[in-house]
Amino acid sequence: MGSTGKFLIPAAAVAALLTVSGCSSEDKPAAQASPSELAHYTAAPGPATPTQSPTTAAPAKCVKTSGMSVVQLTDYLKELRSGSGAYQSRGLTLDASGLNFAPDATQRPCEAVTVKLARYWVDVEKTREETAVTPARYEYDYTLINVTSHKAGPKDGRVPDTAPPGGADCQGTVSVAYLGEDIPLKSLPYDLELNDTTAAVPVEVDGDGVLSAIYVSPVGVESC
Repeated sequence: MGSTGKFLIPAAAVAALLTVSGCSSEDKPAAQASPSELAHYTAAPGPATPTQSPTTAAPAKCVKTSGMSVVQLTDYLKELRSGSGAYQSRGLTLDASGLNFAPDATQRPCEAVTVKLARYWVDVEKTREETAVTPARYEYDYTLINVTSHKAGPKDGRVPDTAPPGGADCQGTVSVAYLGEDIPLKSLPYDLELNDTTAAVPVEVDGDGVLSAIYVSPVGVESC
């Protein structure tokens, strides 16, 4: 063959030369990620986030009574409704077991309230016999037994030592829960019903500070 002045280099040798000269494809700069690719990047999950405990419910609001005047406290207690939801029921009342406190949860006082309790004997005397056309007539004479002060609330319950005295022959009792000035005798009821039972019943007593009043009828009124 004639010489042409050119040398043929095998392909394998060419690849080896490129590798030695640093022109390998592995040394090329890495391609940059496009903005769309970054937006879809999802981070690897980290440590588990601690589970938060449930938030404790806020306590029900209460009414501060410590700074109230007698008039303000009287008005508040008269408007304080019973938690029973009964129509016109009150949260602080007198009944056969005494002074009871069971108000609605949304308006209860923040602290105990102090009320007075006056108890009276009611002596009954027949002044006119019953006839075919007229009923018997009775007169009432009140005698103060005692006046005591008691704290009621803020928790529900019966106030100890506030039960009304029991009646006797020709003698009943009236108990009055109130605030402020003592109850004058003329404000006590003189239209009491003489019942065959000695169960305590509510009665009306005049006075701005009166909160509740009950009456226990005497026994054996026919012989009075």
